[in-house]
Amino acid sequence: MTTVCGLNGTEYECKCEENHVWPNDTCRAYQVCDGIVGGTCGCIQALPSEGSLCQRDINECKDAVSVCGQYSDCINIIGSHMCSCWSGFNTSNKDSPVSRNNSCQDINECLFSPSVCGPNSICTNQLGSYNCSCLDGFTATVSSFPVSINNICTDVHECLNTLEVCGPNSRCINSMGGYNCSCLTGFTVTNRSRPVSTSNPCNVTLPLTEYLIEIQINSMDSSITDRLRNLLMFFRSPYTISDSTNITEINITTVCSLNETQYQCKCEGLFVWPNDTCHSYEACDDITDGSCTCINALPADGQFCQGFTD
Repeated sequence: MTTVCGLNGTEYECKCEENHVWPNDTCRAYQVCDGIVGGTCGCIQALPSEGSLCQRDINECKDAVSVCGQYSDCINIIGSHMCSCWSGFNTSNKDSPVSRNNSCQDINECLFSPSVCGPNSICTNQLGSYNCSCLDGFTATVSSFPVSINNICTDVHECLNTLEVCGPNSRCINSMGGYNCSCLTGFTVTNRSRPVSTSNPCNVTLPLTEYLIEIQINSMDSSITDRLRNLLMFFRSPYTISDSTNITEINITTVCSLNETQYQCKCEGLFVWPNDTCHSYEACDDITDGSCTCINALPADGQFCQGFTD
């Protein structure tokens, strides 16, 4: 059943049944008794002389994408249809209705100002939505709720658990988005090339001690002394053996060799025999300022040449 007509007082009133409408030309040719939607109506105050009946309404939303475009909803109405964008989408031309030629596009909420996520956060755009996360060193004000402009990221006070963060014998200073660890007075970090932490804690500082080590090499081969001199030319000090041990200086001080029937001991550069040694043994060069650089003897006490001071 498409059309029902009845006498309403002195004139006929013809109404369309469900899912049927009077076409645009009929609505304009006769007085309508309801609103015209999409160029069609559901009732006219007349009995069409041509006897044309109501026509079935076309459901344009059967193929919503072809009518409204992607990311949209299509709602069919008698004689027309209506398009609307999904949440998180909008048309390029906001002044025109949604259609296939003015389709819905993703809204990049991360470009909004002020930020949808609030300060100290990272906004990641997603299709039709977005995601908020806190920067390192920050956390949501209410941890049970997602990060947003109403639940912003606040600084994490790592120093509230000092021992867990910096380790023992240390001091923790909180900073915005981070913290800093340092050793208390009298303590030193285990590995100085790395920051103080639970895995690199502060230990008791041992007093600095300097040692002078003298090594005597007995050899009749002068080439060994020459090789040692060449090696020392390329030695760079201080030389680190471990975190607690450094070699600050290496020198050849004295070279003794058999000169015919007696030993002759010579001092290397910047070293001299002291006054007493020069006078106790025969000096083989001039005694200057109470010292010499060569003696014709091998000192019985095993003392070597000493550093020259100006």
